[in-house]
Amino acid sequence: MTPANCHELIESLSKASTVEEIHSACSALCNQFNFDQFQYVARFPAAASIIKPRYIFIGSYQDEWRTRYFARGYMSIDPVVNHCVSHLTPYSWEQITSLEREDKIVRDFMGEARDFSLNSGVSFPVHGPQGEFAIFSAASNLDREQVKAQILEAIPFTHMFTACLHENVRKIFQQREIPLKVVTLAEQERESLLWVTNGKTTWDTSEILGVSENTVISHLQNTCEKLGVFSPEQAMARAVSLGLITP
Repeated sequence: MTPANCHELIESLSKASTVEEIHSACSALCNQFNFDQFQYVARFPAAASIIKPRYIFIGSYQDEWRTRYFARGYMSIDPVVNHCVSHLTPYSWEQITSLEREDKIVRDFMGEARDFSLNSGVSFPVHGPQGEFAIFSAASNLDREQVKAQILEAIPFTHMFTACLHENVRKIFQQREIPLKVVTLAEQERESLLWVTNGKTTWDTSEILGVSENTVISHLQNTCEKLGVFSPEQAMARAVSLGLITP
């Protein structure tokens, strides 16, 4: 996938104003990286939520599997959920292989998932500023070894895509306008954010901008604080949503 295609997909996602448009952008992502299915699930805490409903599902997983999953309480044994609830990093389903060998419950669970063409894939957690929690998963029916290369290719871009996805879902489902203070970003704050979210390290970015690495880190921290988020990816998604940065 070329950088131009990546930016086009992010831009189309940032302009989405309906669930159907969100679904279309996620489907386009799957097509780009040869995944068969996807699912975005978000849970918003009742006390602080400005979102309805409390749970949001957007995806192409089969309805029968989703119904069975929740009816049988599989969330408590799902290795993807167990990872994503306490991490910010992506989770390749290849890591489930060793768990299946050691734990019959996980083995049986994944056996059922395979009946619904969920054999391999990668999942991305989101921990949002309102206390919400979300997971975006892209899945394939192919063997995990067969999709290892495409997962490695997909991870950097899809991590950013997931942050934008979550930001737009929040915007579409918000019940009332969020009173946002006026946010402005300094030029080097925008540049630092753009370089880091496009795969450069903070050291690489410091070399490009001609400043110290600590200065770049400070710019990123200031940007996240201004936008009320926890990571550069979420900051980028919020900045695009607010029109502060064009992807």
